[in-house]
Amino acid sequence: MKANDLLCIIGEAADEHIQDAKNVKKMRMPQWAKWFSVIAACLVLAIGIGGFLLTRKGGISSPGSETGGSGHDGGSTFMSYAGPVFPLTLREENAAISARRNITMDFAPWIPIWISNEEEAASRTELTEEERQDVLNSYNRCYPEGGRYQSSRNILVTDSYTLTNNDTQDQTVRVLYPFVSSLNYLSKKRPTLTLNGEVLETTLHAGSYAGGFEGAWENWDETHENPGSLNLARFESWEGYRGLLSDGSYLQRALSDFVDFSHIPVTVYEITDAWGPERNDDAGIPNPTIRIMFELDFSQTKILSYGFNQGLYDREQGIMGKGFSISQPGERGYGVPCYIIVIGKDIHNISYQGFATGGWDTKKTVETGVTITRTESNLEAALRLAARYQYQDLTDAGNYFDEAPDYGFELYFGLMKEHLMAYGILAENGAERYADGMIENLDVTGVDRVFWLEAEITIPAGKSVKMDAVFEKEPSFDFYCNASENKGICGYDLVCELGSNLTFTGQTAKLEDRGQIEIVRQNFGFDLSRGITEVKLTEPHYYLEVKSAGKD
Repeated sequence: MKANDLLCIIGEAADEHIQDAKNVKKMRMPQWAKWFSVIAACLVLAIGIGGFLLTRKGGISSPGSETGGSGHDGGSTFMSYAGPVFPLTLREENAAISARRNITMDFAPWIPIWISNEEEAASRTELTEEERQDVLNSYNRCYPEGGRYQSSRNILVTDSYTLTNNDTQDQTVRVLYPFVSSLNYLSKKRPTLTLNGEVLETTLHAGSYAGGFEGAWENWDETHENPGSLNLARFESWEGYRGLLSDGSYLQRALSDFVDFSHIPVTVYEITDAWGPERNDDAGIPNPTIRIMFELDFSQTKILSYGFNQGLYDREQGIMGKGFSISQPGERGYGVPCYIIVIGKDIHNISYQGFATGGWDTKKTVETGVTITRTESNLEAALRLAARYQYQDLTDAGNYFDEAPDYGFELYFGLMKEHLMAYGILAENGAERYADGMIENLDVTGVDRVFWLEAEITIPAGKSVKMDAVFEKEPSFDFYCNASENKGICGYDLVCELGSNLTFTGQTAKLEDRGQIEIVRQNFGFDLSRGITEVKLTEPHYYLEVKSAGKD
């Protein structure tokens, strides 16, 4: 069905469904913002809407641009790369401080631990006694031996530093410890920092998305090229992080404040009170849906949306459509508004119609209704409102059924704005992946990025202190279904000086194999048969690739 045919079916929205909100509190624009708006308007004419937006200091690579180094220098290229262990650095370089580093890679998590069925059921303290008994019965059916052995392929890393003050005055410094994680797994991958055995209070700083974009592999067999920016292109080796961290701009951006969108005016359409028929497959209504259609000038208007799961975009006809399934009571998302955020020239000729199911080729209509409320606001306030609902959705779902996020809304919101500005519709050259303007499709929580933990410590004059970073490090690996030479092999790697401004007087690495591993490839110089488990580090990058002992 063509867009203009669809408009013939959809009636105009009645006046009572579009309410210009009354008594909307408007913010008075400060004098500096008025001048900024004039400058921004001139820039919009030159480079398009959104081109004047500034990122946190340091800039972000464009979609499809080179984000890595010159190729993989040693070690395997795994299908899933976990990133290296990075060295400690200081927020401000201090020539009086020197460091000696010793990193221990402990394979204790590989040791199988027996977990009894009774122990597993008893740990479910949120259940009633009857429910715990049901769980125990299920475990007994699955594990008739009374339990099971469980182990991990993570390793326990203790990254230790002896920090020496070579000056005659006490030195108070702010240390920064970097690590790779996504927001989704931050609580599991976040290191614990200690100073002389005492846990340090830390502040978290988050870098932007660590990766690039690529196409959809449409003509790979013929061209062996994959242009485009529809898919994420995550780093495959440490060189990607070398390109990211070498000049210090990525860290400086992570330490800076997030951009504020308050100076950008928007028009907001809030869609609430959606109603329609219940789902009824027998009646041919498997998924009652409401579609909202409107006209716009694509060259003068950008659209952000939240709460929709269908879309139609016709630049030639100047038509856009947004659709959503009508949630039923008790379902996820029930009662949550949908939002259309208009940046630039306002939309017009808004209409809506109910359909029996999703998909723009569906013609069967059903009786539905919504309330559409129009307000004038600014992008900061409008985006914050929609982001609150998305953050709550992540919390309710346990960050995609793992666990509730512990990083807080403000960090999530700031990184959302940064991603939108760098790669979304506000970017001068945004990624195809986000061209639909759907806020919930922005890759904020699931992508890898470099985080830093910051802590303040004091090193007495002429003395040394011992600082440790302790955490579990997941392996790099190939997926088990892939018939590669790396099947069953786990990779771990580290870098010695990348991103650090410390002066190192020496670095060593120690391996605690626990009788669990066989080394397949490495450049450390470990030799388990000869008892060589501690080595000096002199190269920029080290890798260790292992498999379970006794396995072919």
